[in-house]
Amino acid sequence: MDHRPAAGPPRAHRLTTMARVRPTPPDLLAAELVRGALDAGGLLVCTDFDGSLAPIVHRPEEARPLPRAAAAAAWLSRSGAREGVGAHCPVGLAVVTGRDSDDVARRLHLGPEGVASGNLGLERWSGGRVELEDGVEEWLPALAAATGDLEMALGQDRLPGARLERKRCATVLHTRGLGSPGADAEAMRLVGEVARTYGLAVTAGKRAAEVRVPVARDKGSAAADIRAAGWETSALCAAGDDGGDVPMLRVAVEAGPRGTAVAIADTEAPEEVLAVAAHTVDGPWAWAEALELLVEGLRRRGG
Repeated sequence: MDHRPAAGPPRAHRLTTMARVRPTPPDLLAAELVRGALDAGGLLVCTDFDGSLAPIVHRPEEARPLPRAAAAAAWLSRSGAREGVGAHCPVGLAVVTGRDSDDVARRLHLGPEGVASGNLGLERWSGGRVELEDGVEEWLPALAAATGDLEMALGQDRLPGARLERKRCATVLHTRGLGSPGADAEAMRLVGEVARTYGLAVTAGKRAAEVRVPVARDKGSAAADIRAAGWETSALCAAGDDGGDVPMLRVAVEAGPRGTAVAIADTEAPEEVLAVAAHTVDGPWAWAEALELLVEGLRRRGG
Protein backbone atom coordinates (compact mmCIF):
# COMPACT_ATOMS: atom_id res chain seq x y z
CA MET A 1 0.00 0.00 0.00
CA ASP A 2 1.16 3.49 -0.80
CA HIS A 3 1.50 5.20 2.57
CA ARG A 4 1.85 8.68 1.14
CA PRO A 5 -1.47 10.38 0.29
CA ALA A 6 -1.99 11.47 -3.29
CA ALA A 7 -4.14 14.42 -4.28
CA GLY A 8 -7.70 14.20 -5.52
CA PRO A 9 -10.82 12.10 -5.08
CA PRO A 10 -9.50 8.85 -6.62
CA ARG A 11 -7.24 8.34 -3.61
CA ALA A 12 -10.23 8.59 -1.24
CA HIS A 13 -12.30 6.14 -3.26
CA ARG A 14 -9.41 3.70 -3.47
CA LEU A 15 -8.97 3.76 0.31
CA THR A 16 -12.62 2.90 0.81
CA THR A 17 -12.00 -0.62 -0.47
CA MET A 18 -8.30 -1.06 0.35
CA ALA A 19 -8.31 0.18 3.92
CA ARG A 20 -10.35 -2.68 5.35
CA VAL A 21 -8.00 -5.24 3.75
CA ARG A 22 -4.58 -3.65 4.17
CA PRO A 23 -4.23 -1.54 7.32
CA THR A 24 -1.00 0.35 7.87
CA PRO A 25 1.28 -1.47 10.34
CA PRO A 26 1.70 0.57 13.54
CA ASP A 27 5.49 0.76 13.17
CA LEU A 28 5.25 2.25 9.67
CA LEU A 29 2.61 4.76 10.76
CA ALA A 30 4.66 5.79 13.79
CA ALA A 31 7.80 6.19 11.68
CA GLU A 32 5.96 8.48 9.26
CA LEU A 33 4.56 10.57 12.11
CA VAL A 34 8.00 10.91 13.69
CA ARG A 35 9.52 12.05 10.38
CA GLY A 36 6.73 14.54 9.87
CA ALA A 37 7.11 15.92 13.39
CA LEU A 38 10.86 16.38 13.03
CA ASP A 39 10.53 17.98 9.59
CA ALA A 40 7.87 20.42 10.83
CA GLY A 41 9.51 21.09 14.18
CA GLY A 42 6.51 19.95 16.21
CA LEU A 43 3.49 17.64 16.33
CA LEU A 44 -0.09 18.01 17.50
CA VAL A 45 -2.10 14.79 17.90
CA CYS A 46 -5.88 15.12 17.87
CA THR A 47 -7.55 11.83 18.67
CA ASP A 48 -10.99 10.48 19.46
CA PHE A 49 -11.51 8.47 22.68
CA ASP A 50 -14.20 5.77 22.34
CA GLY A 51 -13.20 3.28 19.66
CA SER A 52 -9.80 4.94 19.37
CA LEU A 53 -7.96 5.21 22.69
CA ALA A 54 -10.50 2.93 24.36
CA PRO A 55 -12.34 -0.08 22.91
CA ILE A 56 -16.08 0.28 22.40
CA VAL A 57 -18.09 -1.24 25.27
CA HIS A 58 -21.81 -1.77 25.84
CA ARG A 59 -21.98 0.79 28.65
CA PRO A 60 -20.08 4.08 28.17
CA GLU A 61 -19.34 4.40 31.88
CA GLU A 62 -17.27 1.19 31.67
CA ALA A 63 -14.91 2.47 28.97
CA ARG A 64 -11.22 2.55 29.85
CA PRO A 65 -8.24 3.57 27.71
CA LEU A 66 -5.84 0.85 26.70
CA PRO A 67 -2.71 0.98 28.92
CA ARG A 68 -0.37 1.73 26.02
CA ALA A 69 -2.65 4.52 24.83
CA ALA A 70 -2.93 6.00 28.32
CA ALA A 71 0.86 5.95 28.78
CA ALA A 72 1.41 7.67 25.44
CA ALA A 73 -1.27 10.26 26.24
CA ALA A 74 0.39 11.00 29.56
CA TRP A 75 3.74 11.67 27.87
CA LEU A 76 2.25 13.78 25.08
CA SER A 77 0.39 15.94 27.64
CA ARG A 78 3.06 16.13 30.33
CA SER A 79 4.47 19.37 31.72
CA GLY A 80 6.97 20.80 29.24
CA ALA A 81 5.62 18.89 26.24
CA ARG A 82 4.69 22.05 24.36
CA GLU A 83 8.24 23.37 24.71
CA GLY A 84 9.79 20.07 23.68
CA VAL A 85 11.28 19.28 27.08
CA GLY A 86 12.67 15.74 26.98
CA ALA A 87 11.71 15.37 23.31
CA HIS A 88 13.21 15.97 19.88
CA CYS A 89 10.50 18.57 19.17
CA PRO A 90 7.45 20.15 20.80
CA VAL A 91 4.43 17.83 21.08
CA GLY A 92 0.82 18.31 22.06
CA LEU A 93 -2.26 16.17 22.62
CA ALA A 94 -5.93 17.02 22.19
CA VAL A 95 -8.60 14.41 22.85
CA VAL A 96 -11.60 15.44 20.75
CA THR A 97 -14.60 13.44 21.89
CA GLY A 98 -18.35 13.18 22.09
CA ARG A 99 -18.05 12.66 25.84
CA ASP A 100 -17.90 15.39 28.44
CA SER A 101 -14.38 16.78 28.30
CA ASP A 102 -13.63 16.40 32.01
CA ASP A 103 -14.86 12.79 31.89
CA VAL A 104 -12.22 11.97 29.28
CA ALA A 105 -9.52 13.95 31.09
CA ARG A 106 -10.25 11.93 34.23
CA ARG A 107 -10.32 8.54 32.48
CA LEU A 108 -7.02 9.26 30.73
CA HIS A 109 -5.35 11.04 33.66
CA LEU A 110 -4.56 13.72 31.08
CA GLY A 111 -1.46 15.73 31.87
CA PRO A 112 -1.32 19.47 32.60
CA GLU A 113 -0.67 20.45 28.97
CA GLY A 114 -3.33 18.22 27.47
CA VAL A 115 -6.63 19.51 26.08
CA ALA A 116 -9.94 17.69 25.88
CA SER A 117 -12.67 19.03 23.62
CA GLY A 118 -15.99 17.45 24.57
CA ASN A 119 -19.52 17.08 23.25
CA LEU A 120 -18.28 17.31 19.63
CA GLY A 121 -16.66 20.68 20.22
CA LEU A 122 -19.32 22.32 22.40
CA GLU A 123 -17.10 22.56 25.49
CA ARG A 124 -13.45 22.16 26.45
CA TRP A 125 -11.30 21.07 29.39
CA SER A 126 -7.88 22.63 29.86
CA GLY A 127 -5.82 23.23 32.96
CA GLY A 128 -8.47 21.56 35.11
CA ARG A 129 -11.28 23.90 34.00
CA VAL A 130 -14.27 23.35 31.70
CA GLU A 131 -15.53 26.15 29.47
CA LEU A 132 -18.66 26.09 27.30
CA GLU A 133 -18.53 27.50 23.80
CA ASP A 134 -20.51 30.67 23.08
CA GLY A 135 -24.25 30.11 22.76
CA VAL A 136 -24.35 26.72 24.48
CA GLU A 137 -25.63 27.67 27.93
CA GLU A 138 -28.90 29.20 26.71
CA TRP A 139 -29.93 25.84 25.21
CA LEU A 140 -29.39 23.75 28.33
CA PRO A 141 -32.98 24.14 29.66
CA ALA A 142 -34.33 22.85 26.32
CA LEU A 143 -31.91 19.92 26.49
CA ALA A 144 -33.09 19.09 30.02
CA ALA A 145 -36.70 19.10 28.85
CA ALA A 146 -35.85 16.89 25.87
CA THR A 147 -34.07 14.45 28.17
CA GLY A 148 -37.18 14.29 30.32
CA ASP A 149 -39.27 13.42 27.26
CA LEU A 150 -36.85 10.65 26.30
CA GLU A 151 -36.98 9.24 29.82
CA MET A 152 -40.79 9.25 29.65
CA ALA A 153 -40.79 7.49 26.27
CA LEU A 154 -38.45 4.80 27.50
CA GLY A 155 -40.58 4.39 30.62
CA GLN A 156 -43.52 3.67 28.30
CA ASP A 157 -41.52 0.91 26.57
CA ARG A 158 -41.05 2.90 23.38
CA LEU A 159 -37.65 1.21 22.89
CA PRO A 160 -37.24 -1.60 25.44
CA GLY A 161 -33.69 -2.11 26.64
CA ALA A 162 -32.32 1.19 25.29
CA ARG A 163 -30.22 3.28 27.66
CA LEU A 164 -29.82 7.03 28.11
CA GLU A 165 -26.45 8.70 28.64
CA ARG A 166 -26.74 12.25 29.97
CA LYS A 167 -23.92 14.62 29.06
CA ARG A 168 -23.24 18.31 29.60
CA CYS A 169 -24.45 19.42 26.16
CA ALA A 170 -26.26 16.34 24.82
CA THR A 171 -28.18 13.19 25.70
CA VAL A 172 -27.48 9.91 23.94
CA LEU A 173 -29.89 7.04 23.34
CA HIS A 174 -27.82 3.83 23.16
CA THR A 175 -29.05 0.71 21.34
CA ARG A 176 -25.90 -1.43 21.55
CA GLY A 177 -26.81 -4.93 22.66
CA LEU A 178 -30.47 -4.74 21.62
CA GLY A 179 -31.63 -7.69 19.54
CA SER A 180 -34.27 -5.84 17.51
CA PRO A 181 -33.08 -5.23 13.92
CA GLY A 182 -35.03 -1.96 13.82
CA ALA A 183 -33.68 -0.57 17.10
CA ASP A 184 -31.23 1.91 15.54
CA ALA A 185 -33.84 3.35 13.19
CA GLU A 186 -36.40 3.61 16.00
CA ALA A 187 -33.85 5.40 18.19
CA MET A 188 -33.25 7.95 15.45
CA ARG A 189 -37.00 8.46 15.02
CA LEU A 190 -37.54 8.98 18.74
CA VAL A 191 -34.60 11.34 19.14
CA GLY A 192 -35.68 13.22 16.02
CA GLU A 193 -39.18 13.74 17.37
CA VAL A 194 -37.88 15.13 20.64
CA ALA A 195 -35.28 17.32 18.93
CA ARG A 196 -37.89 18.90 16.66
CA THR A 197 -40.06 19.74 19.66
CA TYR A 198 -37.31 21.77 21.30
CA GLY A 199 -35.32 22.99 18.30
CA LEU A 200 -32.33 20.82 19.12
CA ALA A 201 -29.87 19.01 16.84
CA VAL A 202 -29.53 15.27 16.17
CA THR A 203 -26.33 13.29 15.62
CA ALA A 204 -26.03 9.60 14.73
CA GLY A 205 -23.22 7.40 16.01
CA LYS A 206 -22.34 3.73 16.29
CA ARG A 207 -25.48 2.13 17.76
CA ALA A 208 -26.49 5.48 19.21
CA ALA A 209 -28.65 8.53 18.48
CA GLU A 210 -27.91 11.85 20.16
CA VAL A 211 -29.97 14.99 20.80
CA ARG A 212 -27.69 17.96 21.37
CA VAL A 213 -27.44 21.71 21.69
CA PRO A 214 -27.82 23.21 18.18
CA VAL A 215 -24.68 25.34 18.18
CA ALA A 216 -22.69 24.99 14.96
CA ARG A 217 -19.68 23.13 16.28
CA ASP A 218 -18.15 19.77 15.44
CA LYS A 219 -14.88 17.91 15.89
CA GLY A 220 -13.44 19.71 12.90
CA SER A 221 -13.99 23.19 14.31
CA ALA A 222 -12.66 21.99 17.67
CA ALA A 223 -9.47 20.60 16.12
CA ALA A 224 -8.99 23.70 13.96
CA ASP A 225 -9.29 25.97 17.01
CA ILE A 226 -6.76 23.92 18.96
CA ARG A 227 -4.34 23.92 16.04
CA ALA A 228 -4.71 27.70 15.66
CA ALA A 229 -3.53 28.15 19.26
CA GLY A 230 0.16 27.90 18.41
CA TRP A 231 0.37 24.70 16.35
CA GLU A 232 -0.19 26.16 12.87
CA THR A 233 3.24 25.26 11.53
CA SER A 234 3.52 21.90 13.31
CA ALA A 235 2.62 18.52 11.90
CA LEU A 236 -0.95 17.43 12.65
CA CYS A 237 -2.21 13.90 13.14
CA ALA A 238 -5.96 13.37 13.52
CA ALA A 239 -7.39 9.95 14.33
CA GLY A 240 -10.90 8.59 14.80
CA ASP A 241 -13.29 5.75 14.09
CA ASP A 242 -16.81 7.17 13.59
CA GLY A 243 -18.73 9.55 11.37
CA GLY A 244 -18.39 12.37 13.89
CA ASP A 245 -14.62 12.20 13.43
CA VAL A 246 -14.74 12.93 9.71
CA PRO A 247 -14.61 16.75 10.09
CA MET A 248 -11.54 16.39 12.31
CA LEU A 249 -9.86 14.06 9.83
CA ARG A 250 -10.54 16.60 7.08
CA VAL A 251 -8.67 19.26 9.06
CA ALA A 252 -5.61 17.01 8.84
CA VAL A 253 -6.18 16.44 5.12
CA GLU A 254 -6.47 20.19 4.55
CA ALA A 255 -3.15 20.70 6.34
CA GLY A 256 -1.48 19.22 3.25
CA PRO A 257 1.89 17.50 3.61
CA ARG A 258 1.96 18.32 7.34
CA GLY A 259 -1.32 16.56 8.02
CA THR A 260 -2.01 12.86 8.56
CA ALA A 261 -5.56 11.49 8.88
CA VAL A 262 -5.86 8.05 10.50
CA ALA A 263 -8.96 5.85 10.44
CA ILE A 264 -9.18 3.46 13.38
CA ALA A 265 -11.13 0.68 11.74
CA ASP A 266 -13.40 -2.02 13.05
CA THR A 267 -16.36 -3.87 11.56
CA GLU A 268 -18.61 -0.86 12.28
CA ALA A 269 -16.34 1.84 10.84
CA PRO A 270 -18.36 4.00 8.39
CA GLU A 271 -17.09 4.14 4.82
CA GLU A 272 -16.69 7.92 4.98
CA VAL A 273 -14.12 7.55 7.77
CA LEU A 274 -12.07 5.12 5.71
CA ALA A 275 -12.43 7.24 2.59
CA VAL A 276 -11.03 10.45 4.04
CA ALA A 277 -8.06 8.89 5.85
CA ALA A 278 -4.57 8.42 4.42
CA HIS A 279 -3.97 5.51 6.82
CA THR A 280 -6.07 2.86 8.49
CA VAL A 281 -5.07 0.93 11.59
CA ASP A 282 -6.66 -2.25 12.86
CA GLY A 283 -8.62 -0.99 15.86
CA PRO A 284 -7.68 0.75 19.12
CA TRP A 285 -4.97 -1.81 19.90
CA ALA A 286 -3.02 -0.93 16.76
CA TRP A 287 -3.52 2.80 17.39
CA ALA A 288 -2.21 2.36 20.95
CA GLU A 289 0.86 0.57 19.59
CA ALA A 290 1.45 3.32 17.02
CA LEU A 291 1.23 5.98 19.75
CA GLU A 292 3.66 4.05 21.94
CA LEU A 293 6.15 3.80 19.05
CA LEU A 294 5.60 7.49 18.25
CA VAL A 295 6.58 8.39 21.81
CA GLU A 296 9.65 6.16 21.59
CA GLY A 297 10.69 7.91 18.39
CA LEU A 298 10.27 11.43 19.76
CA ARG A 299 11.48 10.97 23.32
CA ARG A 300 15.04 12.01 24.08
CA ARG A 301 17.05 9.52 26.08
CA GLY A 302 16.17 10.12 29.72
CA GLY A 303 13.23 12.35 28.69
